[in-house]
Amino acid sequence: MSVEVFEERGVSKMATKAYFLIRVGEELKQEGYADWLKDLESMPEVQHVVPVTGLYDALATVEAPVAAMLVAHKIMGKSHVKDLHVLRVEEPAKKEPRLSLARRRKIIHARKGEMRRFLRPTATG
Repeated sequence: MSVEVFEERGVSKMATKAYFLIRVGEELKQEGYADWLKDLESMPEVQHVVPVTGLYDALATVEAPVAAMLVAHKIMGKSHVKDLHVLRVEEPAKKEPRLSLARRRKIIHARKGEMRRFLRPTATG
């Protein structure tokens, strides 16, 4: 699906970003990485694939206008992929603009005045 289709359905234009750690079967490790790396790179959601050492065999950078798990299921559907771990990129929350020192002092002064009125003993008679 194109981005336009998602926009028509009310889905945000902002893409989901994630890193996928991918493990392949032993038979592919013996034959070489070239074919399955090209297969992963041919997917439109996959931005970049690099072979890695360790528990996993490749790291894929994914950006798509759909949930990362939908792309993960698409990749897991490939016969050579045996395991996949998704690391979703969380966008930082937008910071509120910081108040100036004068504005903060004004707020504190107003709160002190409220507290004085609240704590003032009332006359009972």
